[in-house]
Amino acid sequence: MSSCEYIKLSGMTKLCTFLSQNLIIMRTALLLSLVCALAAAAPRPKTTPYVFPGLNTGKIVGGIEAGRHEFKFLVDMRRGSHYCAGSIISPDWVVTAAHCSQSAPSGYTLTAGDHNINVVEGTEQTRQVVQIINHPNYGSPRQYENDIALMKVSPPFEFNEYVQAVVIPDVNFAPTAVATVTGWGALTEGGSSPSNLMKVDVPHVDDETCDRNYNGGIAPSMVCYGEGGKDSCQGDSGGPIVCGADQTLCGIVSWGQGCARPNYPGVYTETSYFAEWIRGSTIPTDEDPTPVESITSCGGRIDASSAEITYQLGSSIRADQKCVWIVKAPYDSLRFRLSSSGLGEGDGIYLTNFANSQPGTQQRMTTVGQNYTVTSGFVLVTLNVGNAPTRGFRLEFFSSGFADATRDFTGFASLNTNSGNFSYPIGGGSYLNNENALFVINPIVPAMRTLMFTRMNVENDSTCSYDAVTIYNWFGNQYIQVAKRCGTTLPPSTTFESGVGLVTFTTDSSVVGTGFDFEWV
Repeated sequence: MSSCEYIKLSGMTKLCTFLSQNLIIMRTALLLSLVCALAAAAPRPKTTPYVFPGLNTGKIVGGIEAGRHEFKFLVDMRRGSHYCAGSIISPDWVVTAAHCSQSAPSGYTLTAGDHNINVVEGTEQTRQVVQIINHPNYGSPRQYENDIALMKVSPPFEFNEYVQAVVIPDVNFAPTAVATVTGWGALTEGGSSPSNLMKVDVPHVDDETCDRNYNGGIAPSMVCYGEGGKDSCQGDSGGPIVCGADQTLCGIVSWGQGCARPNYPGVYTETSYFAEWIRGSTIPTDEDPTPVESITSCGGRIDASSAEITYQLGSSIRADQKCVWIVKAPYDSLRFRLSSSGLGEGDGIYLTNFANSQPGTQQRMTTVGQNYTVTSGFVLVTLNVGNAPTRGFRLEFFSSGFADATRDFTGFASLNTNSGNFSYPIGGGSYLNNENALFVINPIVPAMRTLMFTRMNVENDSTCSYDAVTIYNWFGNQYIQVAKRCGTTLPPSTTFESGVGLVTFTTDSSVVGTGFDFEWV
């Protein structure tokens, strides 16, 4: 493994690129040693190929060999050789860690019914992965947060005395005092891997203690188990930790500092936290029979499986009025229906797909009874009234299908005062890695507005491809990008002719700044 690969695996890709580009000039062992020492200090996931001294890079530590087919739901994940593990949740689907699932499906095979992974025993079923669903918020805002993924196989597994599904806990499941983690990971930190399946019983470590030991790195969706001498390790990633006699999947092997070190328990993705996401991603959901929420305001965010936007129905709307609603639905198919309307020919309701912090395709709705289906859980609904007063409307939406994979916002604000100012991050300090923020400027009184930035402290590069602030203007009945900026140079003042605009903020996985301030008048 090269020094550059070492750095990339430590989440320091940009530094690695810099060193790679300048390696002819900067060949000193001291420089590379310093970089590698910094990389080695960070916790890492427990994935087979990455063996670094001082990290959680072993197998099950302090355990014993498991009984043959004791864990009938366990699968050996291979990318040529053993790579990670997973747990069967249905004949078609396996749950694992997202950090194990970052390559194309064609590169993975999953084998169930195995014990000695280096011997053909006659009970194995090997399947090709055909689809991967990584949690849309994996790695955000903390490293390894939402570390969960689903793999679909073809053909489906055949359940028998050797192969079965694991029990998925409900959302209220409480961690047990002791749980069992199993896998083919290393037996000692930095050691070799066994052929036979291993297991170890580990004690629960409460969230407060674990978070303190990891300097605030533990998210609510993580759970900690382990003690000095007993832990999961490298090669166990994605595999199960189970609670109780029915072997409920209470966690997924995710990350840790070293292997079985005192005061550094293993950190697991807490499965109960994602029970609804798992169900929604593998079992399609039907539409609600009627809207479950009713919205009457001019703009705002709507988080619901269905709703009706009823705005000034039976009443008058002033000329040039603009309203922006942000719809975030839990499923990946959104059907809109205009059920009542007094809008005129010069008016329109515009549905804009919004993914990866960018406005996409758009549809105009003007006719009562008109339906429009969007294959996304994120949509901007923009009311654009022409230069004459008009009447109100009712717009319904219903979501259905599988869990939506569009990333949620890390920051959001609907700014509807006629003038004002805004700072991000709210409360000061530095912004986070993997930000995906949206700020909608939509003053209630329609009039031309000017957007001005008064402070910028965002990671800089020549193309703003790492961290960036992007400004969009609602003009000509669509969102037009007018500026994309990073660094410390203030963006130019932007005129919103209709008074409506968007500010988005995205960041990558390393290097942060103190954010930005802007005002509108």
